[in-house]
Amino acid sequence: MEILAELELCRRLYKLHFQLLLLFQAYCKLISQVNTIKNEAEVINMSEELAQLENILKEAESASENEEIDISKAAQTTIETAIHSLIETLKNKEFISAVAQVKAFRSLWPNDIFGSCEDDPVQTLLHIYFHHQTLGQTGSFAVIGSDLDMSEANYKLMELNLEIRESLRVVQSYQLLAQAKPMGNLFLGNFPWQHPQLECNSRPTSIKIKNIKIKDLKRNLPAASTSHN
Repeated sequence: MEILAELELCRRLYKLHFQLLLLFQAYCKLISQVNTIKNEAEVINMSEELAQLENILKEAESASENEEIDISKAAQTTIETAIHSLIETLKNKEFISAVAQVKAFRSLWPNDIFGSCEDDPVQTLLHIYFHHQTLGQTGSFAVIGSDLDMSEANYKLMELNLEIRESLRVVQSYQLLAQAKPMGNLFLGNFPWQHPQLECNSRPTSIKIKNIKIKDLKRNLPAASTSHN
């Protein structure tokens, strides 16, 4: 029963991994399509602007950890005044203050436009800034993240998927042979685990799959993508 449970677990792992592969391939296709249309004349590409702002805000976030920023009470009146305060702070290049404001506004309006405590304040600021800059516009988009080629990661996912499938096929064939019953001289029963002079642990009881590490896959993917139509 334990072997059957392990086999069923591996089947589920294969299905899950196959879905991951399909999702990643669809993601790569989407990024490819975005890269194709970004040069169209009627499309407004804000990717570079937001990428620069992201780097600046990350530095500001690191610097703001040891600083206390005073936030005016007027900015904390409503969500609208809070957003207006954030936009003005970004325009004035007061980036440390902008990060501090987002964190403060989250305590006043949790799980709203400012996100929750677990969310990245930099990404929240980027979303708010992008939304404000594209009000009343169509065809604006921004993709933030790495431009590295993801074909290697896709190849490794496919390779691992094939390896899992092959391992399942081998174990399933062993299972069928183990369930077969001897029938006179038609079945010799010379499998390793049936030989009296061999140890019992020759029977396959687990599946070993080579660990293929996809280096920094998550880091290489675009950290955030935003579109506005």
